[in-house]
Amino acid sequence: AEEIVQHSLRSSLHYHQDMPAPADLNDLGADLYLLRTGLWEKGHLAVTIDPQVTLAADPDSTRHGAVLTYHIVPGPVFTVGEVSVTGVVTTREDLIRKRLQVHSGEMFRWSAIEETRRRLVETSLFRDVSFTPSAIDTVRAVTDLVVHVVERETGYFEFGFGVGSRERIRVLGGWGENNLFGTGQKLGLRARNALNFEDVQRLSDGEGSPELNYRYQLRHNHPDLLGRFGLETNVYAERETRGESGLNLDTIGFSLGTRFGFGRQTINSIVLQIEQVDPMVHPDAITPLREAFETSGLTRSATHSMGWNIFDEERDDPARPSRGMLKTGLIEIAGGPMGGDNSFWKLSASLHGYTHFPLGGTLAIRLNAGVVQAYGSSHSRGADGVPYQERFFAGGVSSVRGYAERALGPQITDQAVLDSLQLSSDVPLGDQPARGGNYRLLTNVEWRFPIPLLSRWNVAGVAFIDGGNVWEDIDEIRLRGFRWRSFPGDPDSSSSTKLWDYRWSTGTGVRVDTPVGPVRVDVGFPLKRARFSDTETEDKVVYHFSLGYPF
Repeated sequence: AEEIVQHSLRSSLHYHQDMPAPADLNDLGADLYLLRTGLWEKGHLAVTIDPQVTLAADPDSTRHGAVLTYHIVPGPVFTVGEVSVTGVVTTREDLIRKRLQVHSGEMFRWSAIEETRRRLVETSLFRDVSFTPSAIDTVRAVTDLVVHVVERETGYFEFGFGVGSRERIRVLGGWGENNLFGTGQKLGLRARNALNFEDVQRLSDGEGSPELNYRYQLRHNHPDLLGRFGLETNVYAERETRGESGLNLDTIGFSLGTRFGFGRQTINSIVLQIEQVDPMVHPDAITPLREAFETSGLTRSATHSMGWNIFDEERDDPARPSRGMLKTGLIEIAGGPMGGDNSFWKLSASLHGYTHFPLGGTLAIRLNAGVVQAYGSSHSRGADGVPYQERFFAGGVSSVRGYAERALGPQITDQAVLDSLQLSSDVPLGDQPARGGNYRLLTNVEWRFPIPLLSRWNVAGVAFIDGGNVWEDIDEIRLRGFRWRSFPGDPDSSSSTKLWDYRWSTGTGVRVDTPVGPVRVDVGFPLKRARFSDTETEDKVVYHFSLGYPF
């Protein structure tokens, strides 16, 4: 046992040489657990550990020395006998046994017990999973194991109601069953309806009328159809108003996917998707905007794609992170041999970091970058070879606060309007519809801090600096565009804001923590405003209201 402890366990112990001695043996609980589970990992199930602390002479007469000794009797190396399962009510036992990492005849290993527990808990079917050795035979060094599970309620109904600046009234509902016929299969139906009030980027005639936005989806997950990977099926229908571009997007789609992990933090998902999108000009749009879209060639199209998503979660709390990192990545390819009307490839990656801020609270940082390009039969259409809904957008409550929602970057602009205002094509107009870009870069820094006297009511504050933009061509990304300030002045002036300018903003806000996440109100101050018309500019102050953290 001494050799085992010396090489694999001693370095992980809390108490070591030259540390203050424990006040009593109860303080050794964590170290005793490490020693015991470390020996269990090597099959020594019947190990006994007797800690002793004795005083010893110290050369310094003003101090007392202590010797901490663990007397360890490891016992024999045990193998596993019969493995039984108890506590099952509705779940089929074979679903549990497929996830067992302990098997009859193998050496007893603590890591196999823990891995089995993790795999069973992540099915979301059980509230608790425990293991109990039984019929321990110390002569033959064999032990049976009893796996005891406590099942959850697997059926559910959901209902929600909300309001917002864009979606004035929002109603959500859902039904689901997470254990169909005891097989662990999941079936869920979700519905989301919202009345969307927008003035179509200030181009509507008179008062805007509400548009019904919705998303309906039916999801099914079979956990064992592809071995341990499982198979997820999703059928959905959606209507989304894009007021920043003056469009309504009607979408129907179908997807098949699977997911698998690398370690405990990294999840990979591979998805095959067929999607048809029908873009329509918003009913409130004025005639020039309608004509602009007619000439842009936006029509109903189908996209057949395959995507690989990587999600590496290392945050302490995904809902309310204060420490750790989150890394995400996407590789997607559409068209080509898969068919469809659009051929493009897309890459994007995001890094989120959270750490303690010296003045208190949390410092949150995000860096996001992406590129999407047409190829094959879509390449001849240039930037328009990438369908509208697949382009990148920036601006708004969750990307660059201080600017209109998804309104930064390239625009669909009437050249006659530019000529009448004596503007060049690289000058953004705040009232022109956004067309999205092929390249995106976002940078966000946010200090989340408690507010004295208000913390007891779960009220906190933030201060932030946001930056970002999207571009159509890579040569539009210029070093000069990352300057800190530009102005909505003479379009011929080098100091005026250009389409290729990386837009910066600063601001502050308030967070009210609730059981469903923080309610937030932010006020953003754009540092690089554009002209709205010949006499007006973009707003100097923009307010944002939303639920949840921006990142």
